[in-house]
Amino acid sequence: MAETEENVNEEQTPEEQPPEEQTPEEAAATVVKVLASLGQGDVVSLGAVNLVGVGASAAWTATAKHEGVDSAGAGPSDELWSLTVTSDVGWYAVITQDCDIVRHPDIEPALVVCPLKFVTDAQWQALRSGPASPREFPFPTGRGLPTKERHQLVADLRFVTSVDKTALLHASVETKKPLTGPQRAAFGRWVGARFARVPHPDVLEKDVLPKAADVIRKLAARYAAGDTSDPEVRLVGATERWYLGGNDRRVLFIPMLTEADARAAKLWVAKSGEFDEASIAAAAKRLATKLRAGLPAGGGYTSHTVRSRVSTPRVCSPATSGATRHACPGGRSST
Repeated sequence: MAETEENVNEEQTPEEQPPEEQTPEEAAATVVKVLASLGQGDVVSLGAVNLVGVGASAAWTATAKHEGVDSAGAGPSDELWSLTVTSDVGWYAVITQDCDIVRHPDIEPALVVCPLKFVTDAQWQALRSGPASPREFPFPTGRGLPTKERHQLVADLRFVTSVDKTALLHASVETKKPLTGPQRAAFGRWVGARFARVPHPDVLEKDVLPKAADVIRKLAARYAAGDTSDPEVRLVGATERWYLGGNDRRVLFIPMLTEADARAAKLWVAKSGEFDEASIAAAAKRLATKLRAGLPAGGGYTSHTVRSRVSTPRVCSPATSGATRHACPGGRSST
């Protein structure tokens, strides 16, 4: 009896008792409510990059160097090894599609994320205004995310990992929405293109696309450095994204401009509230000239200009089977 009384006396009052932990079922139901407010392109403060390998590894060595560790005496073994690396920025972009984000953890137990990292202003501008990279996506400045002088944030899709959905309930995990609606749509297209890219003909990959990308990236770097004297520099700097269209007979480089970007690049007429068509046309012509100059001599290319739409430089593939394909900036291709 005395023992029973002692146990009763030691019981905590309801106010003193810690809150009951949720059962797995209750936690899953709660996390579904949390997931309803999360979308593709949002960021979470939880994640890591996991790599596995065997034997010598460039990734292992690079990570050791980054962490200031001498990897000479503690390199990877010839057995299976696993390496976990966290982002310096501390934030990870959600790449899971919206429909799978909200699915019950019993069906989709994890979110797929990729790390955010810092790149230089020039690299960021080249990604934003130049040809889209299938590996890195430029994130907007600020929006509650960390900042670094002369650097900007990008999502790095070369490394992806899975994050337990239930972990979102932990008090230490935060989420943010740094992207606007149009930016989220662009991010979704970028993620999709990474894993379902339509291959280009080898001749375009060899003769056209790399050279055109190099020209546009250099112009974007000039814009980032404040050199806006040439109209083609301002056109590239004002380009929010590029559409790459066409078929095996031609490739279309179509720069997409918004009003805000055009204003910033002085390609907008405030009085009439319209794009500065004359300046954009001049910029497109100069850009097309630079793109044509990068085509290989004797590669079966000729050039022909028939301007049909403003700011639509087009470059066509070389002649095959005796036909001639034309480099057609701002106009139609012909054979």
